[in-house]
Amino acid sequence: MGKQPPLAGRNDPRLQERYEQLLQAAAEEFATRGYHQTTVKDIVERAGVATGTFYLYFANKEQSCVALIERLYSRVLAEVVAARAGKATKLEKLAASIRAALEVFGAHRNLAHIALVRAPGAHPLFDELLARIHRELWDLVAEDITEAIDEGLLPPQRADLSARALIGALYEVVISWLQAEVPVHLEDAVEPLVAFCLRGLGAAWPPG
Repeated sequence: MGKQPPLAGRNDPRLQERYEQLLQAAAEEFATRGYHQTTVKDIVERAGVATGTFYLYFANKEQSCVALIERLYSRVLAEVVAARAGKATKLEKLAASIRAALEVFGAHRNLAHIALVRAPGAHPLFDELLARIHRELWDLVAEDITEAIDEGLLPPQRADLSARALIGALYEVVISWLQAEVPVHLEDAVEPLVAFCLRGLGAAWPPG
């Protein structure tokens, strides 16, 4: 999903450690202050590095935020792929995908806050990136729904619209957790959301 800055890609643990240090600081600042209220000075002060060090890794503040969004969704994709392995049906794969995505959002609250609350509408670059990511997610889910229909596991329906509704429901639950702490613990929403999404698609869930 995008490329790391040149310095971060070198096989030098110290450079990689500094890159991670800056990303962690940026995540904390953006999640707490918001994108527009955060400055490069805020990030480097939290990271405990010089301002010049920031610019060795990022051309500007926008790039650091893009890196955080891409990192979150790269982790979501990796965990979804791993969770789906070995599942017998498309419905089981969909359920595993929802569980894995929520687990990543729950484990990386600051990144989730940035990607779902702080970044949208904050910069055209973020909106373009998020739109591309969302299209990729919709397409993956729509493919699962289409194949589940073909397998006789779901009734006929517009897979593209159903995929958008499913992803939208997932995002709304995460945003509610981030902003209102409903639920208090995101893991409490996992199985209810899986059941809601799959039953909403017309599946008999849990499988008999």
